[in-house]
Formats: sequence, structure tokens, C-alpha cells
Amino acid sequence: MSEKTGVQSLSEKIDELIFWTKFSAMTTFVPLLTNALRTEIDKLIYELSDGKRSSREIAQIVCSTGRKTTHVTVGNMWEKWTLLNLVIPATRKGRVKKVVSLESIGISVPKYPSNAPNEVPDGEITHE
Repeated sequence: MSEKTGVQSLSEKIDELIFWTKFSAMTTFVPLLTNALRTEIDKLIYELSDGKRSSREIAQIVCSTGRKTTHVTVGNMWEKWTLLNLVIPATRKGRVKKVVSLESIGISVPKYPSNAPNEVPDGEITHE
């Protein structure tokens, strides 16, 4: 067997292992996630938690959609979700990253401004 074929085979096996691990975890993870994300605000905050945005940025984006929340609420949700293993620590200290996109598991995500990756200036409301 050539080295190239061995590497492809190992890569395929790793991909298959990852698939089956994710597949087996979904039966417990999805109900836990849907139970924790009961409101549109919860879902929106979870979806915006990408490890790059701060709690303040996420709160501003949520508020720009006409919903009300604060950065303190976002931080409290992150703490709760960390204990439930619904988010993982991000590379930037004090931020978290969602484990999976909600849409990828069939949960609809409320709409938010298309420029959401950047901080929304105080008081500015953006539209899609």
C-alpha cells in the first residue's frame, strides 16, 4: 500500500469516526439544546455566539432587532450554557462559541441584521 493511499484511508476513517460520534450524540444533545433555548432571544444569542463577538456586541445586535436584552444577560446565558456543554470556550478569553449551528439541526433562527459580524454602534438600528 502506498503512503498516499494510507493517508487517504486514515483520513476517511477519521471522517467516519467524527460522523458517527456526532450522530450518536445528537439524540441527547438536540433535546438538551431545544430545552435550553426556549425563546427567540435565547436562539438568537446562541446563534450569534461565534467566539468572536463580545456579550456587548451580541446584546446590541439583539436589541437592533427590536428585542430587549443586556450584555449581562448574554454573559449569564453563556455561563449556564457552558455548564450544560452547549457552548465551548473561544480562543478570546471571556467569549464562547456555539457547538453547532441551529439551522444545521433543524431549529429556525430569528432574523438579525446582515451586518451582524461587526459591532452595531450605540443607538443605531440596522435593517436587513
